[in-house]
Amino acid sequence: MNDQNDNESCVLSPGREWTDEEKSLVWKKPLTHKVSEEERRITNEIKRNWHRGEMKIANILLEGDAGSGKTQLAKALSANFRLPYTKVTCFADMDKSDILGAILPVISSDRMKHLETADQAALKALYESDGFRSSTEILMEALEIPQEMAAARMKQLLKLAANNAHDGAVEYRFYASEIVRAFQKGYLLEIQEPNVIRDAGVLMALNSALEPGGSLNLPTEIVHRHPDFIAVITANRSYAGSRPLNEALRDRVQHTEKMDLPTKEIMMERAMAKTGYRNEEMLDVLASVIILLDKTARANAIKGVAGMRSYFYWADAVAQGAPAREALYHKVIYKITTDSEEIKLLEEALVGEGLLDTLEEVPIENNKKRSADAVEITTWGSDIDPDSTSDGEAEEEGLRLIKSAESENSTTILADESADMESTDSGEDGSPQYHQANPAPMSEEEKQRERDFRKKLNQVSRAIVSDSIHQAVKLIVHRPEYEPNQQEEYSSLSKGLMPIVREIARKTLPLLEHEITAEYAKNHYYGSKFQADSVAYRDFKYFAKKRPPTESPGLVVGLRVDESASMAAFGRLEAAKRAVIAVYEFCQICHIPVLIYGDTADVSRLEQMSIFAYADYDQPDVRDRFRLMGIRARSNNRDGMALRIMAERLAASPKQTKLLISISDGQPKAMEDYTGNLAIQDMQQTLSEYERKGVKFLAAAIGQDKDVISQIYGAERFLDMTNLNELPAKLVRIISRYL
Repeated sequence: MNDQNDNESCVLSPGREWTDEEKSLVWKKPLTHKVSEEERRITNEIKRNWHRGEMKIANILLEGDAGSGKTQLAKALSANFRLPYTKVTCFADMDKSDILGAILPVISSDRMKHLETADQAALKALYESDGFRSSTEILMEALEIPQEMAAARMKQLLKLAANNAHDGAVEYRFYASEIVRAFQKGYLLEIQEPNVIRDAGVLMALNSALEPGGSLNLPTEIVHRHPDFIAVITANRSYAGSRPLNEALRDRVQHTEKMDLPTKEIMMERAMAKTGYRNEEMLDVLASVIILLDKTARANAIKGVAGMRSYFYWADAVAQGAPAREALYHKVIYKITTDSEEIKLLEEALVGEGLLDTLEEVPIENNKKRSADAVEITTWGSDIDPDSTSDGEAEEEGLRLIKSAESENSTTILADESADMESTDSGEDGSPQYHQANPAPMSEEEKQRERDFRKKLNQVSRAIVSDSIHQAVKLIVHRPEYEPNQQEEYSSLSKGLMPIVREIARKTLPLLEHEITAEYAKNHYYGSKFQADSVAYRDFKYFAKKRPPTESPGLVVGLRVDESASMAAFGRLEAAKRAVIAVYEFCQICHIPVLIYGDTADVSRLEQMSIFAYADYDQPDVRDRFRLMGIRARSNNRDGMALRIMAERLAASPKQTKLLISISDGQPKAMEDYTGNLAIQDMQQTLSEYERKGVKFLAAAIGQDKDVISQIYGAERFLDMTNLNELPAKLVRIISRYL
């Protein structure tokens, strides 16, 4: 498909004539481009169905991990079909003007003189444009800034122009968005990360652009979808903070590809083509490291990415003579994260697989062997040149990194001091300083409210499992009562935890400032601020209103604790209690809704499944922290049923991110036959069903069955908690990363 004949056979409209500017937008495949199976499949599908009316394929979804080649594939389709390529990068606070375009007041020349030089240049470029290009592209060229900054600058100019045109006759001009331009002129448009958009109204406008044969109602005209318009939606999957793709938008897609990191063999082949480096033994080890770091980062909710770009740059550095282990930090790990605790997690994973030592064992005599016709390295979907630091400079530094530079205690032999829960941050009598006074005894009214809530939980939980394989299981949901003697146990277990919890919360709370905003939410039927630029849209949404904290995105956490009999062994029960204390108190400090349930099976023939609701965000109580001490090692475990009940509760939450963590020491097993493949299939079906509803799962394995638990949940959802002392701090840090 790289040769001229193949490309010519893929042109969708051979008779079309393009301007020189449009021709320049058609992507040119570099010599290093390798045609993937996904590219062949999509190209053939689009070409085969192009003239089949309603069966035409023109909306494509590429969903997968960062660095898996989504943008590269979108550009390759531009080259195959000879269509100009353009893109739009979505962001959380997009409004309808970002989808359709913006109405900009024209400032008089007298007022223009009083503006900043950069603002004058930007407005002048917009006023003098011929309408062919979008406002974003005009600002990118005029100010020499990237697309994201140009989109933000356009919003600033709208406010500036409106403030300087408040009196006298005002002239308005409409500037179409990049989406409208591609939609109207028949380009290939990549829509990056639409799953981050918060406003449902904005998603509706985007859905209109994806309708086959659809039209867009602009303030100046109605534009129709060009027959050659192709939309390629690219979305990351399973990363912290990401949400499921809008169902209405997904429904408008006619072809979807699941984009993962390529196989190790494909990674090596592409690296050879990109860099000219031919040491297969070294490339194999580098690829193994990238794959492991990618899995570890996802399992621990570390937000950075270990992907193909990192692999290319790392391989290129090694090919130039840089030590592989030293370059690992600068080309890969520090790109994922510079947080010392997260770096330790990554290092620990590499040590566990022996990959750090392997990097030094691979013979280095071939490290500088490169193909004579090697082409300069280019990145997937990026026009940025490789690092300009010379090899000589790297060699002169002479540093051999045995531990991360960002952490004094971060070594390849991990000793996570912060996971040691001892602390002197306590009162004179040794008790934690955060404690409030003893809760007052429950009044009769409170007791009745608790009884009503327990009854409601039983009804809701039974309804949740009514259409599952657990429908005939006799279920009782308990709301454990608070016992005064539980406070002493709570005080003992939490003594060393709270200083660490508070420290993690201290670092997290600044992130939550973005959750509480005083900004205006635009496009409302009522509000406190009139939007003149929205009148032309004819949707009657002329107002903006302050967005209260309740309308902000956020996080809701569910913590499921396995209360099977085996939890009594090897200190697992105490470790679980310390973990739930840490999670509960962290969520209280950060005002995160939290659901903490324990469960066991086969207590009796009349109680085949028992759920213990220790803390529930629908019925918060200061006594909940002491109820947690009621966690016990009891009987068997019917994991799938417990996960389904909690996941359904989380899925119904309006919060943006829904995280469900399961603490367990063994594989599922309950009477009569809930074990083996039946139980595993039930759990995996539950995970799949509720991940589609936006629930993210993590399994913290603290027992001997960790391999089976990893198999059930998948490596990307698995946390190996062999060191029980690290469990509380690690869980809290993971939760903080989802904010």
